[in-house]
Amino acid sequence: MRYRKRVTFALALVLSVQATVPLWAAERHLPDGTRVAVRLMEQLSSETTRDQDPVSFAVIEDVIVDGEIVIKQGTPVRGVVVDAESKRRMGRAGKMFYTVNETKGVDKVAIRLRAIEDRKGQSHVTATAVTTGAVAVFVPVAAPFFLLRKGKDVIVPEGTRIEAFVDGDHTIVTAVERRTAAEKSGPQLTNADLLALHRAGFGEQVLLAKIEASPAAFSVEAYDLVVLKRAGVSERVIAAMLAAR
Repeated sequence: MRYRKRVTFALALVLSVQATVPLWAAERHLPDGTRVAVRLMEQLSSETTRDQDPVSFAVIEDVIVDGEIVIKQGTPVRGVVVDAESKRRMGRAGKMFYTVNETKGVDKVAIRLRAIEDRKGQSHVTATAVTTGAVAVFVPVAAPFFLLRKGKDVIVPEGTRIEAFVDGDHTIVTAVERRTAAEKSGPQLTNADLLALHRAGFGEQVLLAKIEASPAAFSVEAYDLVVLKRAGVSERVIAAMLAAR
């Protein structure tokens, strides 16, 4: 009797695994330097951005190797502000230096990226110096006020496209056969999708309904939750994302 129960349990376990795991999987080599096009998911300004602030991007198009998708369109991408400085007096412009650091493959394993964006605002240093000199000749008392003139801050609009590249060789495990029912039913909902809906003005109830009705491919690590919270996504929506994983 005990032997029969063990056999029954083992058979049930095998069947449950077969119901959720693809029949077979393949490895795809993602070489160093592979291009990954990403877009900025928020506006950046040197006036408000600070060093080490996280920057949110999303993959623009599928990355395909040997006919298989290894990085999906819409996958969140992490970046960080390395150096930011707002506009200053004497016509000096603002500046901002940020990087694209990491995304994930279809197997949810981190993929290192490299891309560096160095942005500078419009500077008025020369014009300020000339103007101050001229004013000093004709109106000496007013000359110091021209030294207070500032340059322009850097504004990087939401949606800006950036060409990033895979940093180092990676191996991605892709499911080739027997996609899950969730994948077959339609495109998966990502962090980038929810952020787009939220920024378009859709309320909490709509976002919750969308999460409930859609197959999910959320990234819910601590960094991702911070990005969502800073963007104004409610804790109820974030909790629903966690529950959907």
